[in-house]
Amino acid sequence: MKPPSSHSRLCLALVFLLPFVAARAATGPAYNVLVLMTDEHNPRIMGCAGDPLVKTPTLDNLAATGVRFTAAYCQNPVCTPSRVALVSGRMPSNLKVFGNNAAPTMKYQNITTLADLFVQAGYEAVWFGKQHWGDPRFQNVHGVDRADFEKAEKAFGRLPQESTVSNWPVEQNTDHATAEEALAFLERNQGRKKFFMGVSLIKPHFPFTIQQKYYDLYQGKVGLPRATEKMIAELPKLSQQERANYDHARATDADILRSRALYYGMVTYADEELGRVVKKLEALGLRDNTIILYTSDHGEMLGERGLWYKNTFYECGAGIPFIWSFPPALPQGKVVRTPAMNMDVLPTLIDLCGLAKPAGLEGSSLLPVLTGADNGRQRYALSESYRGNFAGRMIRTAKWKYFFYNNGDEYLYDLEHDAFEETNLVRDPQHRALVAELKAKASANWTNRQRNIREILSDGADTADAAAPKKKRKK
Repeated sequence: MKPPSSHSRLCLALVFLLPFVAARAATGPAYNVLVLMTDEHNPRIMGCAGDPLVKTPTLDNLAATGVRFTAAYCQNPVCTPSRVALVSGRMPSNLKVFGNNAAPTMKYQNITTLADLFVQAGYEAVWFGKQHWGDPRFQNVHGVDRADFEKAEKAFGRLPQESTVSNWPVEQNTDHATAEEALAFLERNQGRKKFFMGVSLIKPHFPFTIQQKYYDLYQGKVGLPRATEKMIAELPKLSQQERANYDHARATDADILRSRALYYGMVTYADEELGRVVKKLEALGLRDNTIILYTSDHGEMLGERGLWYKNTFYECGAGIPFIWSFPPALPQGKVVRTPAMNMDVLPTLIDLCGLAKPAGLEGSSLLPVLTGADNGRQRYALSESYRGNFAGRMIRTAKWKYFFYNNGDEYLYDLEHDAFEETNLVRDPQHRALVAELKAKASANWTNRQRNIREILSDGADTADAAAPKKKRKK
């Protein structure tokens, strides 16, 4: 989100890009867009993010040739709402999307989606891999959806106690087939028509399983997460309930270490598949004419604070990797701490590609931040959650993160000095005014802020995961 005063900064950013845009218009078609996406990628587990162990050469190269955001967030830390926000540029709750069960029926009536915009602009708009967002009207879609996840979870289980090495060849991975489809598209197109292409992988989403060679890279090397008794005791009631429902306390150190090593292996595997797509783009001479974005729909707690999966506002759950690479027009090797959101993707691409802006967008263009015309200090990011009997909202400014739930749980962290969210300052008297200000901003225009939680749930929130205890699985 941004204040109205940033409009002048956007104009400066457009002036910065004008010579480039004019040159492209004179010499050839507009540039292409490639969105690389994974599912459930903890934003801290990338080499470019400072992880000394994980091998992510593709993502590291994109960061070295582009702009990496360190404070980017999903709009709801669960798959479908987050993806709906990306493709619509709106808060998912304002489209009555609260959880994953909205996916099959989401039709985007009277809404101009990301796909619509690029089709209308004459692009071939295609999406390969995971969708999980209904029908935003891409021209060509190949890939997987929720049924694939349900099948995999039944076969292997989602718990860290159930993590295991994959016993089939890499070529049989669903993500390998997704990358192959993307490569075939690039070969067929050969730059003949400008394109928008999404390549969306399942990994590193649970189940925690990957082939032996990727597991071997990290077995015995990944340490235990931060999960002190104090951290666990201070969890929101929602997180405590989910931790109990999924029996996470029963995971042994061996289970946790194995699952974390497998997750690291899944991240490296995903990087490898995405790397094949980027290399093909380069081999076809299209790299300098293609805007590349890498992101994910949410993070993965991976045992931090005793939690697994997403469904939280903590950095590892609601935070996302967010890298823009377009060397002809954007800075290279730039790292920014400006709050950003997947909801900002659509308005940013509109400005970069010179598309017509539809009414109703709630995200805002990051172009001024990408080009350096705006330092982004006034921007903030929002996220929301609807799980079981709990509804909550989060706001992240340049310095602070504040989040609250309808049961009264509140948290305030100074992320400039407390990156791992270890000290909750919400009860500190000197921050009383700040908490009130942040809560007001987080609650502004929240469609459901005055509604009873049961009314919200009746609109279709996916609450099954949090509403009832899970059947305890045994190894």
